[in-house]
Amino acid sequence: DSGSNMSFIGSIEDRLEIHELVMSYGHAVTIKSSKAWGDTWSKDSVWEIPVPGMDHIEGKENIVNSWIEAMKPYKQIVFKAWLGTLEVKGDYATGITYTNELGTDLEDRKTRVDGRYEDEFIREDGIWLFKKRSFSILHMD
Repeated sequence: DSGSNMSFIGSIEDRLEIHELVMSYGHAVTIKSSKAWGDTWSKDSVWEIPVPGMDHIEGKENIVNSWIEAMKPYKQIVFKAWLGTLEVKGDYATGITYTNELGTDLEDRKTRVDGRYEDEFIREDGIWLFKKRSFSILHMD
């Protein structure tokens, strides 16, 4: 059991900035902005999602290019996210983010994915960014 108690540790300012990072990521997906989405990642980041060829992607540029390809089959995705845990230690933080994605593909088929990210955050040049995001699917229909 990874945390039966409340687990939000760190200064309110750092926690708020990381919360806003998580919200900005979801907003960027929803408006399909690769620039805004890419701006949430650190230089040497890692993205892991359970999709063939995307189980371990290293480097911001590779991550953004993979996301652009992954978004091509969709007319729209509404991406909602919320933090379940967050622990800040200096310029590094870890947390769990839960997600809900509602997608409409080019043939108007609807999909829903509920997931969980195990996140690592890093403060680079005074700005909190994603260092590593490892996604798992909790529910899909």
